[in-house]
Amino acid sequence: MADSRSDQAHKPQAESPQNQSLLLGVVPRDVRAHLIYPSTPMDMLGLFASTCQKAEAETAFLRLLSAAVDAKPESYQQEDQTRLAAIALLKRHPELLFKKGKVIDHFGREIVASPYQLFLGTGDTWALKQVHEEIISKIENVEVQAQMQAQAQEQFQEQFPHCQLPFDPSKGEEALYDKRNEELIAQVVVQLKTIVATITVDPCTNGLATLPETKKAVAELCQLFAPKLGEVIRTGLHFPLAIMQAIFKEYDDHYHPWTGAQLSFFSREVIGAALMASTAVDGQCCKLGLSKLDVEKGPDRRDGLFCRHPKGIPQELAPLSGKLGRTMFVDPYDGVSCFLSSTPDFFDCYNKNGLSGPGRVTRWGGVRWFGAGSWKPYVEQKLQSWRTYAPTSRREDVSVCNFLK
Repeated sequence: MADSRSDQAHKPQAESPQNQSLLLGVVPRDVRAHLIYPSTPMDMLGLFASTCQKAEAETAFLRLLSAAVDAKPESYQQEDQTRLAAIALLKRHPELLFKKGKVIDHFGREIVASPYQLFLGTGDTWALKQVHEEIISKIENVEVQAQMQAQAQEQFQEQFPHCQLPFDPSKGEEALYDKRNEELIAQVVVQLKTIVATITVDPCTNGLATLPETKKAVAELCQLFAPKLGEVIRTGLHFPLAIMQAIFKEYDDHYHPWTGAQLSFFSREVIGAALMASTAVDGQCCKLGLSKLDVEKGPDRRDGLFCRHPKGIPQELAPLSGKLGRTMFVDPYDGVSCFLSSTPDFFDCYNKNGLSGPGRVTRWGGVRWFGAGSWKPYVEQKLQSWRTYAPTSRREDVSVCNFLK
């Protein structure tokens, strides 16, 4: 779906010989579905879908998977900041909610899941709320609605196979982990100790690593985050927030003994690298600022760390993916973008909310406290939401409807 189109443009035109594409007329459906559509850029696929009802229906699932994993807004010009392209698609095609397919997210992770499981794996509890309140609960056929609720429970258990039920949010995020999550967190914690040790003896002149050991330690951390060759994610969380909590704990523990230059390096290359690996919805929350997040409404879907289609949107909303962990990072506490300055030990910081205007650039000396404590309530708020969507006691009288698979 093309993000910059108006609501009217989302509605397919009536089929007619004039708007019927040559592709639909002469290319077999199997070829379109398995060869042409998957290799077509998503914005072009959205444009093609607007040509007729058949094209809209045939491309809906691919566009839905992409919209769900990327937490895309319906439009970057929409007034309601919470509107999601995936929810709009699901309202037209609720039968696709539990259908499984393969998708690659902004970080290159290959994922096999249904749209519902993508919301689970990315931690998009706000999208889950909309699914249950605006789609499943609106199904008029009581039997079909019950079957969809049963399917949601089944896919929750598939996504989090080690989750003990009934779900207890007091056990923390680890209640949702699979083996991959557990191994990654353990490796990150060990590597952070190595990074701390190298930074402690590295002056990080002008906020840059001066020792090869420091550069190597951070590069190895980034490699831990990177998608593994041949790895296909099917269960667990795509990027556990315990990683961010561990990183900020090290930042807090070394805030006073380290110099501003050392803190600057850690912030940009460690915090920035972790943000780059975070999910799209968590990127939206960080860009908004965790301290300003409305936990009922959710983040501004028009503004995030990863915008695949920045055309036509303000510069401050442009993608940061090529800069995170390299030349800049985002302060998750208030959403301020911090860029390495030409002035030693300084950041040039862009606050999109400004002090007296639409945006303001300031210069910070050294690095301030980033409100690491904001991660704990953010995780806890999400965990309370998980309780709502975790399975209750099984209904043996309800079977899963075949057409929903």
